[in-house]
Amino acid sequence: MFGKSKKIILLLILLLPFSLYAKDKKNIILFYSTNCKVCIKVKKEILPEIKAKYKDKVYWEEISTSDPGGLKKLVSITSSLGMKKSFVPSILVGGILLVGEGPIKKRLDIEIENSIKKNFVDLDFFKVDLFDIYKNFSVLAVMGSGLIDGINPCAFAVIVFFISFLSVYGYKRKEIICVGAAYCSAVFVTYVLIGLGCFNLFYKLTNIYFLNKFFYYFIAGFCFLMAALALYDFVLFKKTGKLDDAVLQLPKFLKKRINWVIGSRLRKKKGGVWRLLITSFVIGFLVSLLEAVCTGQVYLPTIVFILKNTNLKLKAASLLLLYNFMFILPLILIFLLSLLGVSSSKFNNFLKKNIGKIKFLMIFLFVGLGLLILYFS
Repeated sequence: MFGKSKKIILLLILLLPFSLYAKDKKNIILFYSTNCKVCIKVKKEILPEIKAKYKDKVYWEEISTSDPGGLKKLVSITSSLGMKKSFVPSILVGGILLVGEGPIKKRLDIEIENSIKKNFVDLDFFKVDLFDIYKNFSVLAVMGSGLIDGINPCAFAVIVFFISFLSVYGYKRKEIICVGAAYCSAVFVTYVLIGLGCFNLFYKLTNIYFLNKFFYYFIAGFCFLMAALALYDFVLFKKTGKLDDAVLQLPKFLKKRINWVIGSRLRKKKGGVWRLLITSFVIGFLVSLLEAVCTGQVYLPTIVFILKNTNLKLKAASLLLLYNFMFILPLILIFLLSLLGVSSSKFNNFLKKNIGKIKFLMIFLFVGLGLLILYFS
């Protein structure tokens, strides 16, 4: 009982500055994010009519959770109301927190009327379990996307060629460790930088209202197109047992370019360990840029999915790091296995045997990302 009383007192303290504004007006607080499409929709399409209806009876306070102070207030209020997590858009009215477009659209008018009739703050509880499920699922979705992207034929073929090249030119165990560590690090860093750059670009685009309207639908459509192309490749492989004419693969000129980058820099073993590390890092960076034409087919929708999942840049960055760790995990495993004596031909056979399964997973991945982006748009 005492714990609950403390929560009530805390909520009253938080609401005190708003309640002192005017005795005759009820205070309503909108928590929103500048990067939230639903928030923009609520502000542009739902609230104007409500504000006009209650303009003489209600005082509106809009707080952005993109600001740490605003986020802290929302977290404090949701905690006081017994909710485990905070989401936007949220509207606090009469001690009730309405979360999401649906509840706001259906109940805001009613709750304002109830609040006007009352002379005190009524503490009710409102929970949206769907958002909890979505938030928890998002981490698994990002991990799965990164892992599938890491074993897709584009990335895997480059790794196999790399291992084959090192073997042919007689690289020793210590040298393979240096090459593998530097190459994996370069791939990770390069893809993180690409992801952060794309995230910032998309973040700015979605803040423009008229672009926000169709941006997510465009990305979802792109996902469904990629799913259709992956299905085509899957059917083609089942019929012919080959993927020479597959649509979702690195163009031949890029394959040749990647092979040239690797060969031209690692064919001659000059210098010591540091030179080998630097050379391998540069190769990893260049190969990642060229390879992104193919791997970006998964990466870009995942970035948009992360953008929809959170309005906090720190959390977005952590999800990008998680994705890229999963992306390079197959790379790390292959280098470790090559140290144990597994040949490039065995890796190549593994790819040939499982390429149909990989394409099948990519179909579900693209469809799933597309549906999630659409559902939460």
